[in-house]
Amino acid sequence: MDKIDLYKINFLDHDHNFDKINWRGAVLFLLTEEYVFLIKRSELMPSHAGQLAFFGGNRKPDEDSPIEVAMREFSEESSLNLKDLKILGTLPVVWTARGQSVVPVVAHYKESVDHFFKNVVTNGEWEQCFAMPWGALLDEKRWDYSSRIVSQINPVLFFPFESKECKTLQGSSDSHLLWGATARMIWDFLRLYFNSKS
Repeated sequence: MDKIDLYKINFLDHDHNFDKINWRGAVLFLLTEEYVFLIKRSELMPSHAGQLAFFGGNRKPDEDSPIEVAMREFSEESSLNLKDLKILGTLPVVWTARGQSVVPVVAHYKESVDHFFKNVVTNGEWEQCFAMPWGALLDEKRWDYSSRIVSQINPVLFFPFESKECKTLQGSSDSHLLWGATARMIWDFLRLYFNSKS
């Protein structure tokens, strides 16, 4: 199976009242049936430089919803039209290595992947963009993990891949490592997706 059935994504949280949850930021987990979109952050960024991530960022004091944060950040970072997105819900909060709580907001990109790459424009925070095929991410043998001890033992997931496996904004033959909070969000999504089908 190389595709995600959008009609079977029935495990997301649709209760958008996050007042009771202490969260610091949100990301846009943007997907199609065949791909999930990732960015490679600029090496010049003060935090998470060069790492793979979703579009997203920190909550502003006047923002009450992770959806609001994720949509604003996506618009600022990509210059893409928000009308091309359909919000599907949210995944469980994920904690970064720096102790930041982030809410993944899952959205369907309604246009084609070619349309995405034709129109996406970086705001300088990222230098490469990928449409990673679900077919690669569904291969469990390619995932690895280790443990990180902060206040407790937490698993850290790793997924190595090469640019040539993806559709990219700029042609490249570089190797990359998907890990940390972004990898955890994708793993959580797949775990919940397959558990919901059984």
